[in-house]
Amino acid sequence: MPPKRNKSILISYKTLRRLIGILGMALPLALITGGFLQPGGGIQGSISAYYHTNMRDLFVGILFMVGLFLISYHGYDKEDNLVTNFSGLFAIGVALFPTIVPKTTSAAISHAGGSPADVSESALLGVFQLEPELSGTLHLLWALLFFILLAYNAYFLFTKTGDKKPGPQKLKRNIMYRICGILIVASLLGIVFYLTFLQKTVLRLYAPVLILETIALWAFGFSWLVKGETIFRDEK
Repeated sequence: MPPKRNKSILISYKTLRRLIGILGMALPLALITGGFLQPGGGIQGSISAYYHTNMRDLFVGILFMVGLFLISYHGYDKEDNLVTNFSGLFAIGVALFPTIVPKTTSAAISHAGGSPADVSESALLGVFQLEPELSGTLHLLWALLFFILLAYNAYFLFTKTGDKKPGPQKLKRNIMYRICGILIVASLLGIVFYLTFLQKTVLRLYAPVLILETIALWAFGFSWLVKGETIFRDEK
């Protein structure tokens, strides 16, 4: 293949990695900011809860973009491709199968096309109009698998070096990848611990799930920005 074409392909893949990273980090910021801009909005209990607010279209749109970018991304080997492809599918699944309507979002729901009475916890959810329990279960499953694969990708796949000896910048990137992978797993464990033992405590007033999800998404996004050599670029 001509050198110029090789270079253009390399640049495009770096750009794609950066776009994935930017979208991952922008998602919680955009949802939280947009929710505050609407009367009666405010902070929701989780990222997924913004599906039931005025930010529904943005929530679904960004997840679809992240999912499609991940699916279109081609890594260095079959394992890399499988992980990113399934990560993309799970991201789209999170958007297609919404979580149960939170009781705390009734004010925001009124700005999403209806009044609180129009959208109840017993209403059918998503494009497939599933029962809330089924949709919520699938949503949690896809979200869990999505984050697990993101952590696996950052910790184990991004750090691969092949037969080539890693340079100083690559070693720095590997440290960042592992930190990001650990942060994603730690955030997931924190969410599970909170939902199991602390959900009915005063901590719920501080939206711990939203905070931990934001940390996980920022870690995901940052790892892809590093992969795109936004920082710690190889010396030419």
